[in-house]
Amino acid sequence: MNFQKITFLSLLFLATCSGNKELGREIKKDVSAEFLTKDQNILATAPSDKWWMEFNDKTLNKLVELGLENNKDIQSASLAIATSRQLNNVSITKLLPTGGAGVGRQRFASPGFGPSGVRYDLYQSTFDAAWELDFFGKNLDRYRAGKLRFLKESQLYKASALRITREIVQNYIELKRTKKQIENLQKISDLKKQLIEISEKKEQTGILSKSDFHRSEIDFDSASSALIEAQTEEKVLTYRLAVLVGFMPEKMAEFFATENQKNIFDYSSGLVPVGLKSDILKRRPDVLAAEYEIDAADFDRSAQFKEFFPSFNLTAKIGGGSKNLGDVLKDGANVKDISGRISVPIFSMGQLMAEYKISKAKARAAIIDYEKTVLGAIEECESQIVRYANALQIENNSNHSLDAQKKIFKIDQNKKLLGVISRDDLIRSEVSFLSSENQMAQKKSDSLINLVALHKSIGGGFDGYEIHFEKDRVFMSEAKKEGE
Repeated sequence: MNFQKITFLSLLFLATCSGNKELGREIKKDVSAEFLTKDQNILATAPSDKWWMEFNDKTLNKLVELGLENNKDIQSASLAIATSRQLNNVSITKLLPTGGAGVGRQRFASPGFGPSGVRYDLYQSTFDAAWELDFFGKNLDRYRAGKLRFLKESQLYKASALRITREIVQNYIELKRTKKQIENLQKISDLKKQLIEISEKKEQTGILSKSDFHRSEIDFDSASSALIEAQTEEKVLTYRLAVLVGFMPEKMAEFFATENQKNIFDYSSGLVPVGLKSDILKRRPDVLAAEYEIDAADFDRSAQFKEFFPSFNLTAKIGGGSKNLGDVLKDGANVKDISGRISVPIFSMGQLMAEYKISKAKARAAIIDYEKTVLGAIEECESQIVRYANALQIENNSNHSLDAQKKIFKIDQNKKLLGVISRDDLIRSEVSFLSSENQMAQKKSDSLINLVALHKSIGGGFDGYEIHFEKDRVFMSEAKKEGE
């Protein structure tokens, strides 16, 4: 793998500025030049949408699927995006006329005519309508800002899904490593118990000193403690996975009992990241969300500035009346009133000026937040590439050490058959081999976790997915290609 090339590409990719050209504008006007790349022609293969499937683990795939459906943070993000969508629907109504219809009744009574006076009912029907003519585009700007914030919430939803996916995969890998270490630690504990028995016999015959016997006891206690710690970590990781996939902890035991378990050494940690592409900012939902906020804040500022302009309103009132309720709609309209009104803010200039300055400050803050997000993305991607490269090298070194220790153990087995070494020497050699294997499991886990983190830092996937709404829930499905 050419890590220098990956590093160079990622730096350029994370400096590429994407934008929503339909709703927003060129953010190059406001964002500092160092956050933009001059080279727009870098081509590479896009990362896999379902990157976790590269591990070829059906259990892991099922865990991720459950997490994306049941995780509580994902469900909260679903409600947030659904709420944003409805708020945007509310803002669009301000571009349309409003109106209402009603039927009323009035009773008239005059005691001055006749012994009983005059009494009669008058039924009225009315239709009122009002429309603010958005000549300067104030309400349209607010609608556009709402649309962009809806898109921002969509990206935040993706960011939450990406984070949860990473945590599920990372904890699952750590659980695989812990299971392997528990298996070896149990063997080590049994072997050291045998050493105690051998040491006790040697001490009784005077071959071994009391101090050496007690040292064997200390070694056994240390191995037992390490086993207990690993078993504790296994339970903690299982509980953490349960929370991530939205299960009760006791249900995880049932889940793993029905699944085929893979060994930590069955995974390939030397996977090349599946490609980085030139518009990686579109892949990183946090960066894209920050960019949407820039455009949304700019539309807010524009709408607030247009509050200084006059507003134009049309109102209409049409109504009819009758003494009989059944005829109230038959007699035709006898009331017609259509009028226009111009409103000019005269005495609220101070308030409007303060609100406009606030909107300008928020627009500038959105730009600063975008640049901060880009810097964080660059730092995360660059640092993670270094960590991943170094983790692979450390794993490779550890693998060489494990091979050497395995060869030593085989040599000692042959020596034992020839009577060159004692049984306790062979046991210590096996303990050293098992300890090396545990260290290798740890380094393997570190490499895999760094690979997972690298996927997250480059935006993971989800580009090939689209968001759907179902009542108050949001879910993602694979986007249909053109022609399907």
